[in-house]
Amino acid sequence: MWYKIDWDRLILLLLPTFLRKPVLFGYIKALIAPIASLHYKWEQLRVANLKKLSYNSQRCYLRGALNDIADPDQRRIYIDEVPELNASYLYQPEENLDYYLDTMFLDLDYTATGETVDFIVYVPEQILTDKKNEIIATLEFYKLAGKAYKILTI
Repeated sequence: MWYKIDWDRLILLLLPTFLRKPVLFGYIKALIAPIASLHYKWEQLRVANLKKLSYNSQRCYLRGALNDIADPDQRRIYIDEVPELNASYLYQPEENLDYYLDTMFLDLDYTATGETVDFIVYVPEQILTDKKNEIIATLEFYKLAGKAYKILTI
């Protein structure tokens, strides 16, 4: 590839044949060492960015990203949909009809505060206490704009 450079070979190829001595080669290698170090850091950053770009906001990829970052061994983090509520119709006062709710819960505990949640992320409690900031940063990076989530412990 164009970005892979063998610095020792490049030094040897650019030196004239009559100057290819071990002392001069070592000297030029010492001069090139900072550039080689920067190139190595750039390669590592490139690999990290390509891995970061391989994920997206789909549930399976988002779950994979979270498990790769927070729980690579056991992969216990998963994402689930919000359970749908059974819609009950309450009659309007103008209709003059009786209404009876029986025993019914109108909202779940995480939507009772008025926030709407699009998906729920289930994380083991130990991982959540250790790596909560990394999990939130990963979710904020990959989720679609306008989507809301809730993190619950398993």
